[in-house]
Amino acid sequence: MTMAEQDARAAEGTSAVARLLEVAARNADELLGESRAEAASIAAKAQSDADRLTGSSQAEAEQLKASATAEADRVLAAAHAEAERVHAELEEARAEQRAELDRQRAIVLGDLAEQKAAVEAEVARLQQVEQDLRDRMRSYLTQQLAQIEPTTPR
Repeated sequence: MTMAEQDARAAEGTSAVARLLEVAARNADELLGESRAEAASIAAKAQSDADRLTGSSQAEAEQLKASATAEADRVLAAAHAEAERVHAELEEARAEQRAELDRQRAIVLGDLAEQKAAVEAEVARLQQVEQDLRDRMRSYLTQQLAQIEPTTPR
């Protein structure tokens, strides 16, 4: 092989390498473009999924918040109703106790009035007995004095 042939072969080899490099570069560019497109598609889908999940989560959070608020309002209303019921029961019990105390007071005062009247009647009876005894004693003593002292003219 002559130098010219070697040069021609070398040029052919170089040309083949250049074409191979060109094909490889084109394939690399195509793969890179496809990869970028696929990455962009995946990123867009991920963003879409993230946006959808965020929206869904926010809606669910709002629904849970509304539900919790409604439940809290319901519990609060039930507590207020229970407090009012207990208050009413206490007021009713207090009124019943006051009425019972008034009845008992009236009975006790009535009993005391009866006892007072009985004591006053007993005091009056005893005063009358005392007066009768004094009168009888005076009469007796006057008789005794009259018997002891002879009737003397003056």
